Amino acid sequence: MDVICIGEALIDFFAVQPGLGLRDVTEFRRIAGGAPANVAVGVAKLGKKSAFIGCVGNDEFGFYLRDVLVENQVNVELLQFDNSARTGLAFISLPTPTTREFLFYRNPSADMHIDSKKFDIKFIQKAKIFHFGSITLISEPSCSSTLKAVEIARKAGSIISYDPNLRISLWSDSSAAKEQIRKAVPLADIIKVNNEELEFLTGETDIKKGLKELLKGGAKLGIVTIGAEGSFFSAEDFNGFVPVYDVKTVDTTGCGDSFVAAMLSRIADRDLNKVLDSKEEIISIVEMATAAASLTSMKKGVIPALPRKNELDNFIRELKNNKEIKG
Repeated sequence: MDVICIGEALIDFFAVQPGLGLRDVTEFRRIAGGAPANVAVGVAKLGKKSAFIGCVGNDEFGFYLRDVLVENQVNVELLQFDNSARTGLAFISLPTPTTREFLFYRNPSADMHIDSKKFDIKFIQKAKIFHFGSITLISEPSCSSTLKAVEIARKAGSIISYDPNLRISLWSDSSAAKEQIRKAVPLADIIKVNNEELEFLTGETDIKKGLKELLKGGAKLGIVTIGAEGSFFSAEDFNGFVPVYDVKTVDTTGCGDSFVAAMLSRIADRDLNKVLDSKEEIISIVEMATAAASLTSMKKGVIPALPRKNELDNFIRELKNNKEIKG
């Protein structure tokens, strides 16, 4: 298995009307969501084998999420169904194309009930890359279950990828969030954060200093996405910057997930140690991930906007040929 993702799958209700806050929106559209689930789909759409481990409610929304994952060629053998909690919901509005408002309904939701007793250890051990986030680290039993899965994968030699994907409103307080998210940093070989998450976790506004501080935990490659400015990366021997592409942005929701999916799909074909020895290789990977995020930003929604391999290949080809890219 190229990439196994563990974490939350939930229902995103996106505002139909752009330019309004949640208080003023009157119509919403249902879309499958949850960052790790999005990454699993993104990897599959790029032609790699992916699987998703998580828990959804034994309800119609849970069945819908399963069906979406299956339709997108994601393995759901370890998807759990919970009878005691409903599938999580998130309402999302877009006051501007680059800002979002979230309101979550998950007290509790099924994704908080991932049960390690139901894991197939041999299945997890097959992962080339094992990816996780911080949402399932908020409470038990999902926290200990997530960490157990990561440890199983690490011992089996999997590359561990971590995208905290901070949603501070879901935590009891910011100090608890910072402590728990940082505890998981030493488990990762690759860590991706945005600039706001980097400042939150390290207290540094300087990207280079903040990433250096974060990598002290032991990760071999760190990437910071800086919105419309681009991405900064750092490995043991070098660092660098990759700018974004000039496209017509419609919706930035899911761009981070698209970035991670493309990055992992590329790394899955390679020896990580050889990647880390080549600045040019890392730049190529980040450029591909940036292109995927750019494509996603040109459409509404998340899973429908995640690019397929041919779309991404054509987009990159156009970039190399210096053709105009239209949204």
